[in-house]
Amino acid sequence: MKFAIHYSTRMKDILIFSLVISIIMFQVATLTEYSYPVLFYMQMAVNAVMLVALAIEGYARLIKREIRIQENSDTITINGALVKAEQIREIKVSGCHKAAFHLSLKDKNVTPLFCSFKFEDKNCEGIRQLTKWAERNGIAVRKIGPQTRSDMVLTSSNA
Repeated sequence: MKFAIHYSTRMKDILIFSLVISIIMFQVATLTEYSYPVLFYMQMAVNAVMLVALAIEGYARLIKREIRIQENSDTITINGALVKAEQIREIKVSGCHKAAFHLSLKDKNVTPLFCSFKFEDKNCEGIRQLTKWAERNGIAVRKIGPQTRSDMVLTSSNA
């Protein structure tokens, strides 16, 4: 089955942090009633960071991607990249309402960008199919995040 996905970015956090830094620098300049050249250049750097973050977020939202999960197969296709079940160490789920999925690969220490995604469907059918596929192939699905215990496993692991 084919499901629409989008990449999970943290650009909203960067935008909010940049906005707060920008407001603080503006307040320092207005309270002291003196223009510091250093603050001007820092403000330009913050504005550049905000523009880059907006461009990345816009690109991530506008480009359509998909994941294909075959019922009786040991492979899934994420935006054209084929991933076999034996390559996946575990599937990490973070978040509650719009959960982000991270496929941890055995030969990589860091999760590649194409292996981190969120499903776009509202009825959670993609999530059900992915967890069923993981269960059939013996891949552990582990919930991560501040509200969960580190040993919480949602499906059986490949022991």
